[in-house]
Amino acid sequence: MHISINVDTETASILEPEILTEFHIQSPEIDEGRVASVIGNGAAPAGDGHVWVSIEWITHNVKGETPEGWEEDFSGMVQYAVGKGWVNDPGTHLKAHIKIG
Repeated sequence: MHISINVDTETASILEPEILTEFHIQSPEIDEGRVASVIGNGAAPAGDGHVWVSIEWITHNVKGETPEGWEEDFSGMVQYAVGKGWVNDPGTHLKAHIKIG
């Protein structure tokens, strides 16, 4: 799964939500603050080329586009991310690396 950023239209779209073995942001812009602003919904710069992305925003934006059992698989991905330090302390946001492209 990845988030595609369009800075011209200021939109963010989730692509390939069924792929839960990776999570990143594809953006022509590296500025974390700008990328977080385009995503909105509580997204925030996380430092070192990363952005905190709302888990609620992710699940809301993939509704109807995921296979059966996705919610359980996504929950497993989040739990894995917790162990790696990729989830904030309240457990509301996932850390995503910005890839230029």
